[in-house]
Amino acid sequence: MPVPSFGLFGIRPNGELNYHPPRGDGVFGPRELLATDYTDVKTASNADDDGDGIADDTWLWTTDGRLSSSYGYVGGGWNKYDIVFSPGNLGGAAGYDILARDASGVLWIFLGYSDGTVTQAYRVGGGWDAYTQIIGKGDLTGDGKPDLVARDTSGALWLYVGTGDWHAPFEARTKIGNGWNAYDSLVGVGDNDYDGKADLIAREPAGDLYFYKGTGKATAPFETKRKIGTGYNIYRVMFS
Repeated sequence: MPVPSFGLFGIRPNGELNYHPPRGDGVFGPRELLATDYTDVKTASNADDDGDGIADDTWLWTTDGRLSSSYGYVGGGWNKYDIVFSPGNLGGAAGYDILARDASGVLWIFLGYSDGTVTQAYRVGGGWDAYTQIIGKGDLTGDGKPDLVARDTSGALWLYVGTGDWHAPFEARTKIGNGWNAYDSLVGVGDNDYDGKADLIAREPAGDLYFYKGTGKATAPFETKRKIGTGYNIYRVMFS
């Protein structure tokens, strides 16, 4: 299954939604204005629900707890979760799935359908409140299954390798780095340089943007960072 290239989306405080298309070398092209009515959007996540390598759905979570997809309204009550995103297809079916962390640190999975709807929540496990960010979009280890990375309060980064079984979607964590608290935003963007491997984007508070090229290796999933832009602190939220 191809690793999609989603590009980078950013929502400005005034509600503007901008898109930065990938150029194929890890760098993004100039921002494109897509919409001006995203003031109430808390976060968002794109999906490739038919596995063709092209995004065909976007989930939007609003500040009042509503979830909508490109196909329509999905449901309410999502304010109980402080982290929500889709890392890809964790459950083996066609649709992308959603992960959500609640206030007690429990991680939940919602299995996705190809029409943008999701199943009920299933518990993945507790203790995920150890992390300040949990992100991922696609396969980081070369086995065809979506993976996660999570940053803890000390700035250490941990890799969770995907299993392909939604009942137990991740293997035990492995530490892959330190110093990641230098960033205020981490974004899994899929394959940003068209080499078939998922990559990572990191933003410093001053707005500098860095590209971490994926290697496809579980022992060291990213190459050394490369600066790819400035001024990205214009966004209150970034997603892919």
